[in-house]
Amino acid sequence: MRALVTGASGCLGRALVDELAAEGWQVRTTARAPAALPDFRPADLVHDDLGPLVEGMDVVFHCAALSSAWGSPAAFEAANVAATRRLLHAARAAGATRFVFASTPSLYADGTDRLNLREDAPLPPRALTPYADTKRRAEAMVLAADGPAMRCTAIRPRAIYGAHDRALLPRLRAALARGRMPLIGGGHALVDLTHRRDAASAMRMAARGPGGGVWNVASGETFAFRDLAREAARRAGLDFRPVHLPYRAALALAGALEAAARLRGASEPPLTRQAVVSLGRSLTLDISAAERDLGYRPRVGLEEGLAECFA
Repeated sequence: MRALVTGASGCLGRALVDELAAEGWQVRTTARAPAALPDFRPADLVHDDLGPLVEGMDVVFHCAALSSAWGSPAAFEAANVAATRRLLHAARAAGATRFVFASTPSLYADGTDRLNLREDAPLPPRALTPYADTKRRAEAMVLAADGPAMRCTAIRPRAIYGAHDRALLPRLRAALARGRMPLIGGGHALVDLTHRRDAASAMRMAARGPGGGVWNVASGETFAFRDLAREAARRAGLDFRPVHLPYRAALALAGALEAAARLRGASEPPLTRQAVVSLGRSLTLDISAAERDLGYRPRVGLEEGLAECFA
């Protein structure tokens, strides 16, 4: 099988490239910045002609996204919606038979605790962040494009981490290094993580799963955020000094910090609304559908995954 992996230089993308190569796939890769990856083709998914990129590919794995906690609505729209639309059209025109999209469970977030969610759990009327909004619309576009000629599927991996992670653990480590660790709601929110290799395995399996399907993916292990932060501090050799913030106060503070950063033209503030939404309320997933439909089984536990991150 011949496959294109977008976002191939990221945490999930690199793991997927390794996963496919180990299974004997012929892999082509692309990303925003040059990278030493198999058959690498630099491309801007928003502006470039994507025909040469997808030519000859059986499967397109779309991992590229703007998944930052910080950015303009226009940037999220371009990277997550427009790029997905263009890639879908190019893949179909090139004769690809499968399109697999890396979505997100952030689209479930509604400001309340939500536990053991299945794929058919109700979504909030309005997404809470530009990231969740644009990924939700991109996922809907992908699933609507499913048809006999090109089967389209998606996975919703919860909090991908591991080597090459540029989001979850680096931000956690930076917060610890500043000396005070904000614990929203006391850090009691429950999270389940997904190691990059498990997410990559789910992507590969989805390429052979039922067309039009979407599956939750996680480790199957649930942790309170305060315990994860404490363990990260221990492994990083940093003091764990928590500051307790009520959820609504944290959301208001994050909004003020974001507004100030935009006025100054500054970089990402120390607390964002995306972080508050993600870490201030419990969100855990039921992964039984992925186990049933895809044969998915989590392989990497937290101890092994954190050892990789803090090696």
